[in-house]
Amino acid sequence: MRKEAQQIGFTLIELLVVISIIALLIGILLPALSSARRTALTIVCSSNIRQLAIANTSYSVDNKDFYVRAANVEDPFVWTNKERWHGKRDTNNTSEPFDYKRGDLTPYYGETAEVKECPQFIKEENYQPGFENSCGGYGYNQQYIGGRNDLHGIGTFAASQSARSADVRNPAQTVMFTDAGYVIDDNKDLFSEYSFCEPPFWQLNPGPPSTMRPNPTINFRHSGTTNVAWVDGHVDRQQIEFSVSYQTHSVVTGDEALELGFGWFGPQSNELFDLN
Repeated sequence: MRKEAQQIGFTLIELLVVISIIALLIGILLPALSSARRTALTIVCSSNIRQLAIANTSYSVDNKDFYVRAANVEDPFVWTNKERWHGKRDTNNTSEPFDYKRGDLTPYYGETAEVKECPQFIKEENYQPGFENSCGGYGYNQQYIGGRNDLHGIGTFAASQSARSADVRNPAQTVMFTDAGYVIDDNKDLFSEYSFCEPPFWQLNPGPPSTMRPNPTINFRHSGTTNVAWVDGHVDRQQIEFSVSYQTHSVVTGDEALELGFGWFGPQSNELFDLN
């Protein structure tokens, strides 16, 4: 009986070999599992941002062909920070979160924050609440679709009017929403939600865009890519191609912005954002 017991038992060396094999398999599988998880989250984000574009199109059908305004103002002469496309709040206090249930698009995608929250947007110790809180890591083309800087320049008049679907000459090549965010401290480790995807150049006045650049807000958080919802409703992923330094709020160079995943895709012009 002792011999039989010894024959079916494992020696210490055999146990170590088995443990080593298991550890090796885990080491091989973990990166694949991590990659699969990132891919799954990117797909969820793609579905979310597509639903936002569909909601905005549905909104335009019910509102005389006008898309939702990016930042509503009380009247053309008074700029407030109480209303955004993603929600509303009662004061101009920028630390007060927007209530997403009161957003103009909410009836079109349902009263759930998950639809407009990118599952890969950072909301941990390096996340700063407030500011544009409740947009969920998505940014809207506010200079041309949610506002009309091309007609009125930057300011309250631009914010008082949005584009109509009939104004967009090439819907398949005009940005509506992208992944977005903002670097808000000089240590490059504190981020905030930002509800607008700014084009490469400011449209400060009617006519051609200026040579002044906004801070990069498009966030390429999906392995160097960003999900883009175009005006015609289709969604694809675009790779980061260039960036510039932050001019306000943070001391971030163009190279640092690229490394952090903030910049632009496409040409160094506003042609993928404007209505032409």
